[in-house]
Amino acid sequence: MNGVHFVAGTPNAYIQEPGLLRTAGEWIARYGKRIFIVTGTKSWNQAGEALSQSLDEAEVAYEVAPYRGECSYAEVARLQELVGPGVELIVGVGAGKVIDTAKKLSNDMNIPLVTIPTLAAQCAAVTNLSVMYTDEGVYVDFPVFYRNSLLTLVDTELLAAAPVRYLVAGIGDTIAKWYEATASATGKPHNLPTIGGLQAAKLCFDTLIAHSKQAVADAREGKASDALAQVIDAVILFSGIVGGLGEDNCRSAAAHAVHNGLTAIPDTHHAYHGEKVAYGILVQLALENRPTAEIAELLDFYKEIGLPLKLRELGIERELTPQDWDNMAKVALSPDGTMGNMPFAVTEESVIEAIRRVELW
Repeated sequence: MNGVHFVAGTPNAYIQEPGLLRTAGEWIARYGKRIFIVTGTKSWNQAGEALSQSLDEAEVAYEVAPYRGECSYAEVARLQELVGPGVELIVGVGAGKVIDTAKKLSNDMNIPLVTIPTLAAQCAAVTNLSVMYTDEGVYVDFPVFYRNSLLTLVDTELLAAAPVRYLVAGIGDTIAKWYEATASATGKPHNLPTIGGLQAAKLCFDTLIAHSKQAVADAREGKASDALAQVIDAVILFSGIVGGLGEDNCRSAAAHAVHNGLTAIPDTHHAYHGEKVAYGILVQLALENRPTAEIAELLDFYKEIGLPLKLRELGIERELTPQDWDNMAKVALSPDGTMGNMPFAVTEESVIEAIRRVELW
């Protein structure tokens, strides 16, 4: 952000309640009556029927454009050609990559954004950035925008009905906020927004430790419970507030950088974003030489809710080649990534050594 502490802490409006899709059209109509929806096939199968009915009842004209599976610059350019004249809102309906695609499209076209997450798997619905990949799924960079979503609608019934693995991945992505924000903020001026970002990160951590086990159990039964609502708000809203307030002082650090590195190994492409970030947290703790007791407590939490502890749980069931290690380390240390937010120098060798240490835990 060029040294300027720019705060885009939250969406203009965030609403979370069971069955919200049934009244989503009323909310969207307050901001625009002609919309362009970016979504994925699975996301639309999950949310499309209720959302379409709600939009029709609110007399909102809409066009649905399925995205092609990656949040890439080429995909955003393709979608831009499809947006007709008079569109008042871009609406992202889906998980992280869908919403990041809609977000980049919204900012490129200067059209306000509405987000409707269909999974509690990350904070994309409320953050002012998009994580960009190649069309093959390898991390590229993350442009930061100067505005946030106009409206975010979170239907806890919808999220409770989703596969539980996504929720667990979201918990992994969110618990990283505490470890990464504290690393990123080290040695930087702690103005009030930074302090607020750090407190939001701690609140995420404490909420997840307290409620994740019950939330996961309730989600397995499809129950939109209070515990699940608490975890959803931590994963989607307060997770986004961390960077929204702290910006570069509270950005991601080694955990997300390791995630980026793992995308260079095709074996991991079926692992979810939050699963790779969760593994990246362990690597960050190894890089920081955290106390054994602290690491053991986190490992117990991982085991309790089902987060990955080893590379094999991310799909790597073979001996990595020297080229694999080199590719992974290079992407993890990309200048367009987040490893530079660590408060000490990290090398390719130290990343590889930290991963090898984690594999022995």
